[in-house]
Amino acid sequence: MKHYRFIPVYFIFMMVFATGCVTLNSNSIADLKGELSQLQIQDKELRENQADLYTKVDSTYTMLDVLSASLQDLQNKISVLSQTIHDLKVVTDKKSKSDDQSVLLSSIYQNAYGDYSMGKFDLAYSGFQSFIDKYPNAELASQAQFYMGECFYSMSMWDKALEEYKKVEQHYKKRSNLVSSVRFKIALCCQKLDKNEEAIRMFSSIIKDFPQSPEFLTAKENIEIYNNAQKR
Repeated sequence: MKHYRFIPVYFIFMMVFATGCVTLNSNSIADLKGELSQLQIQDKELRENQADLYTKVDSTYTMLDVLSASLQDLQNKISVLSQTIHDLKVVTDKKSKSDDQSVLLSSIYQNAYGDYSMGKFDLAYSGFQSFIDKYPNAELASQAQFYMGECFYSMSMWDKALEEYKKVEQHYKKRSNLVSSVRFKIALCCQKLDKNEEAIRMFSSIIKDFPQSPEFLTAKENIEIYNNAQKR
């Protein structure tokens, strides 16, 4: 006769309960892992959005710098053009019976300026150079020298433009009212050439020597922008 062993009911109950707990714990861990994974994804997205925001802010500062420089460049051209018109009027008003040379001088300058206005920068540069070679002491000589720098600047030849701009103050400082404009353009060229310290020196000299000039406020703004960039 076979003997059967009976398993107690409470033991069976405990086995079932333990199995349920294991299953429950496994499900909870899986849920936690899922939540953790979701949090990690959200954290990554937040970091990417933050990085994108920083990039946009930097881009905005850069655009403001470019717009500010472009506006000042336009103001400089208007100022220079006004002075050119004035100087031409002075030359015309000083005509006399023996003013044939003055008429020729004015004609050469105007032809060079006409080429510059039409974007013929190489031809304009040659015209201004010819003018200075023939009439180095003429009233329009400083203007011609300035526009030689403008020709190179318009062609994005910053190093050559820098050389020509510096000649205005070197040769015509006492006879030219373009010094503040020249220093500003020198500073812009230095920025293009990554000579930031020299650019700041030029901007600072404008603030010190020409507080009433059109370039004063923009020079001050450029210094502030540079200082803020250094702090970041």
